[in-house]
Amino acid sequence: MKLTQTLALITVTTGLGLAGVVTLPGNTTQAAAKSTLRTFPKAFRHNWYRSSSKRSTAMKITAKTDYMRYNMGTDFVKFNLHAHKLPFPNNKNKYKSLWIYAKKQHGTIHIGLWNKSVTLPLEGSYRVRTKTYKNRKIKVLQEVSGGHVNGTYYTTKKLADHFNK
Repeated sequence: MKLTQTLALITVTTGLGLAGVVTLPGNTTQAAAKSTLRTFPKAFRHNWYRSSSKRSTAMKITAKTDYMRYNMGTDFVKFNLHAHKLPFPNNKNKYKSLWIYAKKQHGTIHIGLWNKSVTLPLEGSYRVRTKTYKNRKIKVLQEVSGGHVNGTYYTTKKLADHFNK
């Protein structure tokens, strides 16, 4: 008698445990980001060039800053990365004009300018990929929009000249 009661108790508790696991709501959706990035990912931190010209577009990305050189000059302009909770407030003009934000978006890092009063060539979505050069893997920074690559940055000026002939 005790053996059958013990088996029945084990069967009931096991059945309830499995039913509890099956009926628990699963978390199948990804959680939305609650804030922008505090630092750039390590894969992004590098000097990136489009060609070896002194006036070509180039970027120097560190943990919390992005230095950008435009086609019109030889000097780099410094942009500080600023973290903020999402969603953004409607009025971003109270922040300094050279602050940027970065957020993960569809497998890329989207970089944007806080103050929308100027147009910034740096603004866009970027991803780091690898490319083969002389049987070696090299890192490239791709600017993407709608699944298409708009521009590619390389780690050295020599590589940029080789691929942008």
